[in-house]
Amino acid sequence: MVALTDAQMRLVIDLGRRIPPEKRDLYLQRLAAMLKLRAGRDGYRDADVLDVAELAVFGLVHGETDAA
Repeated sequence: MVALTDAQMRLVIDLGRRIPPEKRDLYLQRLAAMLKLRAGRDGYRDADVLDVAELAVFGLVHGETDAA
């Protein structure tokens, strides 16, 4: 389970709006998996959430490509 502040949730939602609806589940799965790797004792810093959300978006927005 991932617990975010209201401000962090707004950030995640705002970035998620760029993603086609059919890919938003994948975005949230990526986000949760990456945040779990960065989990700190006191939750997540805003900078961590921003970094991870931007990484999770990569390749899901039309016109972006994965480096794979």
